[in-house]
Amino acid sequence: MDELLVIMVPRELHDEMVDVLMSLPDVSGFTVAAVSGFSREHSRLSLAEQVEGSRRISRFEVLHAPTQRPSLLTALAPVAGRDRLRYWVQPVLECGYIGSDAAKPALE
Repeated sequence: MDELLVIMVPRELHDEMVDVLMSLPDVSGFTVAAVSGFSREHSRLSLAEQVEGSRRISRFEVLHAPTQRPSLLTALAPVAGRDRLRYWVQPVLECGYIGSDAAKPALE
């Protein structure tokens, strides 16, 4: 069963995260979405973000095999630098492709 690694990345680290993920041979692709993050840790927010109440961040999603998780997290750690990047891992029950040329989904 595959896993989905979800990482919340500040805008200033977006390009660096893209570069690192693109350089990893085991990562065949990933998804990024712009989201608003809400937190009780206001010290991490700029003054404008404190007024607005949220922070603009990028949500990265990487589908991977469970055995890849340790090396993936190790490779991404330098992007955080002195900061912390929030992440979580979700199980993926099934994945595949939809369409006439698509193979049937793999069931485990």
